[in-house]
Formats: sequence, C-alpha cells, structure tokens
Amino acid sequence: MPTPAIADLAAGSNTIHTRRGEEVRLRFVTPDDAEALQSYVRSLSQRSRHKRFLGALNELPKTVLEDFVALGRNDRYSLIATMDHDGVDGIVAEARYAFDRGTGRVEFGLSVHDRWQGHGIGPALIANLDGRALALGGVTLSGDALRTNDVMIALARKAGFTIKPHADDWTLVRFEKALSGAVAHSVGADLHVVGRES
Repeated sequence: MPTPAIADLAAGSNTIHTRRGEEVRLRFVTPDDAEALQSYVRSLSQRSRHKRFLGALNELPKTVLEDFVALGRNDRYSLIATMDHDGVDGIVAEARYAFDRGTGRVEFGLSVHDRWQGHGIGPALIANLDGRALALGGVTLSGDALRTNDVMIALARKAGFTIKPHADDWTLVRFEKALSGAVAHSVGADLHVVGRES
C-alpha cells in the first residue's frame, strides 16, 4: 500500500504543453489505469514499442503491467499524459522513473504516441522529469536508448544529457546528466522550486 506521501502525490497532477500550447495533463498511474495503459501500449506502432521497451512486444506482460501501476513500489513511479482530443480524454504519452536511494540516480523511460510525436510533448515531459527527480533527492538523471533511436538521442542531447556507449549492451547507448539548480519539493504532484542545497 502506498505511504500517505505517495497517496498525496497520486491525488495531484501537473500540466505541460505542446508546442502549439495545447494542455497535456500529467498524473501518476493507479491500478484503475491498467486497462487504459495496456490499450495505449497496444496502440503504439511496432516501431515505437520496440524503441520504448528495447525489444519486440505487443503489450505489457501481466507482471510488468502490475509493476507499472503499483505507485511508489521500490521507488518506481509511472506517469500518463492525457489530452482532450475530439471530445475524448486519451493517453498521449507515458513515462516511468525509478529512484536509487543509494546512488541518487534516477532512471527513466518514456514514450509518446505516434500521432503526437513531433508536438513537443517529449521535451516537455523530460523537463518535468528533471523536477520530479530533484524532488526525490536525485543527483543524476539517466536512461537507455537503442543506438538506432536517433530521435531519442537527439532529444536527450538537446536536453543536456551526455551520450555514451552502454557498458553492458552494445546495441544501446546511455544518456546521463547531473541534476543541478534548485531543489524541488513536491506539494501534491505539483513541484515547487525552493532553492539549492550545497
């Protein structure tokens, strides 16, 4: 069961925007979202699923889906980004991040639905994850991508990450950056920047 602090986070939300200013709402995934999240993953193109999950799959295996919706388990958090489009509120992106308390490393992965790629949701989501990582006390933000995933590599580079070969898998690259700037504290899921500790 989530701690009270995690339950408070689940009740809140964040908003990011597309390049055209359209509102995209971010919130933590709950068990009630399992079916919608699975439908989102199935609706991605095979290429997008392969890039996001670093291999071939048609849907999330049951145990992976259960882990995705278990808010805060093992310091892992999943987000969905939703938009109103044609009168329907649907998932347009998702992200998952994990905090290693021992190292201060926050690792993440994300996807944007094929229909919404190129609208600025990915960069806005990464910027939001920066704040969330700081709020957890993270000192490094990192992720992995297929070496052939030019879009994610370019996105990471533009967001200030260093790109290097993955130590354990030649088919991957690792992108990483030190978190700096203000320490963010969370109230609900809204992040408020309050100053930097030295």
